[in-house]
Amino acid sequence: MRKKYQYILFTLIIIIVYELYLIFSFKYIDIQKDSIIVSTQKEIAQRQKDLAQKKKYFDYVNSLAYKDKVIKTSQNKKNPWEEVVFIVTKEDADLYKKIDVDKQIYQQNEVRGPTYNMSNWQKWIYYIFKVDLND
Repeated sequence: MRKKYQYILFTLIIIIVYELYLIFSFKYIDIQKDSIIVSTQKEIAQRQKDLAQKKKYFDYVNSLAYKDKVIKTSQNKKNPWEEVVFIVTKEDADLYKKIDVDKQIYQQNEVRGPTYNMSNWQKWIYYIFKVDLND
């Protein structure tokens, strides 16, 4: 009889240990799930914050003020109702006075290529064989 109780006691101890194992393993899995949920929520919050910033920047880029700013800085244009005044230093103003624009324009027109006085067949020979027949 005593032996029978020992087997029952041993079986109950094994069952209790197995149940404790199941409880701890399920609790461990639950803790892992909770940590994954928390990290995912933080990531979602960060992405929503980034998305809000990108939407705000997109709205700014699509605004008329930004387009006006880009046109003014990159293409040197102005609105019809605006007057543009350039503020320069005295050295820059003196430098601009020394530049003779008319002379530069006419000098550019005087610069002639090596094929200026050549006929059409001479130009072909010059471009293909690099032989100058005007010499």
